[in-house]
Amino acid sequence: MPESDHSRSSWHTAWTYVKRYWHWPVLLVVGIYAYQQYMPSIDLSTVDGQAPNFVAQTMEGERFRLRDYRGEVVVVNVWATWCPPCRVEMPGFVDLQRELEDEGVQFVGLSVDRGGASAVRPFAEEKNINFPQIIDPALAARHFPGEVVPRTYLIDKQGRIRYQHSGVLLKWALDDALRRLANEPGPSEGKTTGR
Repeated sequence: MPESDHSRSSWHTAWTYVKRYWHWPVLLVVGIYAYQQYMPSIDLSTVDGQAPNFVAQTMEGERFRLRDYRGEVVVVNVWATWCPPCRVEMPGFVDLQRELEDEGVQFVGLSVDRGGASAVRPFAEEKNINFPQIIDPALAARHFPGEVVPRTYLIDKQGRIRYQHSGVLLKWALDDALRRLANEPGPSEGKTTGR
């Protein structure tokens, strides 16, 4: 077979292969991107400063003061009912609150819904949300600023922000990090009382 015919045949074979299997590299790239977005590697080695010591009223009318949770691991989730990714991650947070409560992990939701409790309460009841919900877009903008929801902040027993993430954060990505933080020593003065 002449060189040009062999070359033409090779290109034809390669082109046929590309046309037939083009979607696999695309799917691989999309899969890697999705994995990195939804299962991020949570690095707890840095400290992003002290968490704000805010005081707010929960949807149930109780006072929530972040300082009262010193000595526990706190997960602050800034979210909204109109946000599809928030709806995706919420059941995992409910599970983790139930599973890790005895290990000193406390979730708190900070809703930016402008509709107030009338927007949040039906969703919270439907999803059996088992941790405090604060509905205050201004408080979220002041203490946990950002344009994207959901935003999640991991606060250690010392009251320091150890990790923050914008976008979906699924249960499987968060579980190990929360257990590591729960196993760290607490502040020497112990947990403040008086919730």
